[in-house]
Amino acid sequence: MIRHIVQPGETLWSIAARYGLSVEAIMEANRLRDPNQFDVGQVLLVPVAPFSPAQQFPVAPFLPVQQQLPMPRIFNLERRVTRLEREINRLDRRIDRLEDRVRRLEQRR
Repeated sequence: MIRHIVQPGETLWSIAARYGLSVEAIMEANRLRDPNQFDVGQVLLVPVAPFSPAQQFPVAPFLPVQQQLPMPRIFNLERRVTRLEREINRLDRRIDRLEDRVRRLEQRR
């Protein structure tokens, strides 16, 4: 077991994701009944194997804990950004077509 100090903005899900565990595993190790009942600064016991990847290679050790994103969330954000970029490009093309149409209509006057 290792100790994790809860930082502002962390949830039990984000802590579990950071260590590659389930929320239930952390709840059981800390005898928590409600996944929302813990406080900033509280020390949680995290059940990890003695040589787990979480201990050998911490997630982005140079960032404060509250700035770290679990991997599934990062990939989800990348997909959303890509989708939004495509939508912006589509709308830019539509604006260009509409501006061309307005110019043509103005030239007819």
